[in-house]
Amino acid sequence: MRRFSSYAFPCFVFLLSVPLFFLQGCARPLLQTFPASEQEIQFAALAFTKYKQIYQDECACCLDAEVDAAVSVSGWFSNHTGKLSGYLQAMEPGNIKFVALNPLGQPILILLTNGRIFKILNVLEGKAYIGSVNSETFKKFAPPGFDPEFSYYWLTGRFPPGDIDILKVRRDKEQNGYWLQVRHEQSGLDSMILFDPEESVVLRHIILSDRGDHLVDLVYEDHQPGYVEKKHLAENDQEKIDTVDSGKERCKIPTKLSFSSNSGAEKKIDMRLFSFIPGAEFSPDDFELEIPDNLEQLIIK
Repeated sequence: MRRFSSYAFPCFVFLLSVPLFFLQGCARPLLQTFPASEQEIQFAALAFTKYKQIYQDECACCLDAEVDAAVSVSGWFSNHTGKLSGYLQAMEPGNIKFVALNPLGQPILILLTNGRIFKILNVLEGKAYIGSVNSETFKKFAPPGFDPEFSYYWLTGRFPPGDIDILKVRRDKEQNGYWLQVRHEQSGLDSMILFDPEESVVLRHIILSDRGDHLVDLVYEDHQPGYVEKKHLAENDQEKIDTVDSGKERCKIPTKLSFSSNSGAEKKIDMRLFSFIPGAEFSPDDFELEIPDNLEQLIIK
């Protein structure tokens, strides 16, 4: 079916905020941009607005795929590296399940969250960790501005529901795309988005602090066609969607994801998603799990 290694609890929470996939800080070079013309600004802003609406109104709600991940954490008391394999299931807005398997296909680590509560079952150690995403321990490993309730959207390179304002548009010097500085009205935080209007995908997403420092840096690559789910749309909404070039594939999903950090400790995760199950559908019950009696339960505060 779908394989992992284990760490101490802090690394478990660290990994959980990556099925909630986030890291603090940024170790990547400064952005290389140049000014866009007024025509280019209007084109990029309109394309991004259409992209956001299509992905919200028309794309599938769920993800089911196998995953290989390479994790590197250094700069604390020691260095940690590991290769992780298993399968990943997710459902909007914030439901995540990651099951790590050994070479025989047996679960050895399970991480679940519904955006409010998280559970980590370490089968090898015989322990289960349970806590709130609002707990002090979880917050220690999750970056500022990260809302676990919307983790599905960050994982798939999409945008969570809510209004945003486009503040600036500039051309990227190295790629055929535009850098958009946007403000999330709900959180008040700004993001830098590298957007490819021709392919209608986000290539990179950087969350900024109030001072302009990079809090989170996510890179999305090797997109593949996703599953289009015809949701209930008002007639005028469908007309807006139909204005997008019908020959373009919609709902693309990144199959390579990279997350890096140098805040406190250098942290890097590279992920590869494959063997997608098309049209996957889940319910909230799929992200609930009773703790077996043979596991010691530890409440995280």
